[in-house]
Amino acid sequence: MLTKKNIISSILSLALGFFLVWLLLRFTEVDLEQIIASFYSLNPFYAGLAITALIAHTVLTAFKWGLVTQKLTPDNQQPLKFYLLYTTLGSLTMQFMPQYVGMVIVQNLALRAHKISSFSKGFLSVIYDQFFNLLIPLLLFPTSLLYVLGYISLSVAVFIWIATIILTHFIINKWHRRLISFLIKALTWVKQLKADKKQASQPAIGTGNDSILGKQFTLYLYWISIIRYLVWIIRGILIAIAGGFKIKLWAVAFISPIIQLAMLFSFTPANLGLMEFSWIGLLGLFDVPDASAVKFALMQRFLYIVAVMIILAVFAVVSLVERFGLFPQKQN
Repeated sequence: MLTKKNIISSILSLALGFFLVWLLLRFTEVDLEQIIASFYSLNPFYAGLAITALIAHTVLTAFKWGLVTQKLTPDNQQPLKFYLLYTTLGSLTMQFMPQYVGMVIVQNLALRAHKISSFSKGFLSVIYDQFFNLLIPLLLFPTSLLYVLGYISLSVAVFIWIATIILTHFIINKWHRRLISFLIKALTWVKQLKADKKQASQPAIGTGNDSILGKQFTLYLYWISIIRYLVWIIRGILIAIAGGFKIKLWAVAFISPIIQLAMLFSFTPANLGLMEFSWIGLLGLFDVPDASAVKFALMQRFLYIVAVMIILAVFAVVSLVERFGLFPQKQN
């Protein structure tokens, strides 16, 4: 729940983010006119592909969250558009508060406001969903760091990435129940805090093959997360191409997991300012000029917001059509 203190904190963190961006532009000698000019010079075809990739990433995020929630609440099914709407609103909220905090708040409020699940199951669905969002960049982080710092070659880095993904499949195949057990214990602990430390029961979750604890479902969720993250990396590569930046495409791919994990420790909305500084520092290791790194980082943020606004605009149009019946109903 948003309180006056939280609102003030969000405003201050947003102001800090803009101050960091101002410092960034000042010390890299990049002015707003250059940035705006880079937006106008975008290759429309590749920019369109990048926006499409961002929308696809959002759809996959919503689809994955919906899968988890529906497994926990089979008697209260919602269509994909429900999860897509609130995932998109969460993406918009993240522009005003730390990334994962904003998404978690919106997801929890959506489930509780529409009475889709209890606090226990709603919290578990959000935590389990967010865990897989973080798992992929976490798995890819060590190799990414070694490659970016120049300790391993590109071919070795790609091989380790593929081996890590495949090995994790077999680890989940064997140990997934212990993972979920840990998440349930964490949920129970949080629930006890919410209940003023009174004894709280664990959420009733089935253990059959068709439940969230099922092996096949866990692996299915894992591979959806892999595809979702590949789409995110492709989005970054397409933005680099659209902007005509002289950046090695593999540099974008391997820096992405590092940037994403850094967002966990961000205290500004959507990592504003900090993300840009991170891209400058890491792309500098690949001899990318600061000016190009700044434009590339801001381009990502700009196109992300464009994609979010496109999805919300589509929802607004569909809502108006449904509300005012602009299209006639088919007669039986």
